[in-house]
Amino acid sequence: MKSLTTALVLAAGLAAAPAFAQSWYFGAGVGVGNLNKSGTDLTGLYNASVDDSDTTYTIRGGYKFSPNIAVELGYYDLGNYSFSGRLAPTSTTEISGSAKAKSWGISVVGIAPIHESFDVYARIGIEQSELKANANSATLTANDSDKQTGATYGVGAHYYFNKQWGLFGEWMKNDKINVDSYLIGADFRF
Repeated sequence: MKSLTTALVLAAGLAAAPAFAQSWYFGAGVGVGNLNKSGTDLTGLYNASVDDSDTTYTIRGGYKFSPNIAVELGYYDLGNYSFSGRLAPTSTTEISGSAKAKSWGISVVGIAPIHESFDVYARIGIEQSELKANANSATLTANDSDKQTGATYGVGAHYYFNKQWGLFGEWMKNDKINVDSYLIGADFRF
């Protein structure tokens, strides 16, 4: 009887293994980040301009608890944005610099399956953002860094070619770093 119980438990475990194996996933994507700032937002600079678009990417992994819910840990490089301006309206002293943004976060992902190979999703979570900035003039260089915790959220869609591989498209935003990221990428489920 003991060997029959052991065999049944082993068989149940083996039968459940494919379902468990499909619960973990890893993904990577690339896209465009848009900084929601303009030259008028830069206090202390006149005739300022901001390059408000840059490449952004993500690397992330998660665990899908059911067809409708997952928890995901992700890293987002939100881009490098340059700026320039003058110290005063009549000044000839030019200031230029850049700000690089990145974040780590954990999200709960709600998933709505539309078809066996297609779903839409929404995410909400908490993130730790870091912004590193530098400013330069002919005689001065300044650097600063700031870390903040805030909310992260987004919406997207997946299309799966088979049980392991799929593509995603996503819009994502962090509250503390005002960058909208538009990403496309690939997911691998194992």
